[in-house]
Amino acid sequence: MTRETPALTRAIEMAATGDFISVNHIRQALRREGFTTLAQDLSGPVANRAIIDALQAAVTKRRP
Repeated sequence: MTRETPALTRAIEMAATGDFISVNHIRQALRREGFTTLAQDLSGPVANRAIIDALQAAVTKRRP
């Protein structure tokens, strides 16, 4: 990840790791990484759906 990575891209990357349990968990981690405009960057149903889909895919991938 570079600092130029958009917040949504980074959020989807984080969700895909399977280390996060919710969109809010990812938002908190992004704030710790220094993303400050999350209200704008991750607003709207499309952004939330993309993150949720990545979270669900990671869970499915981890199941035996």
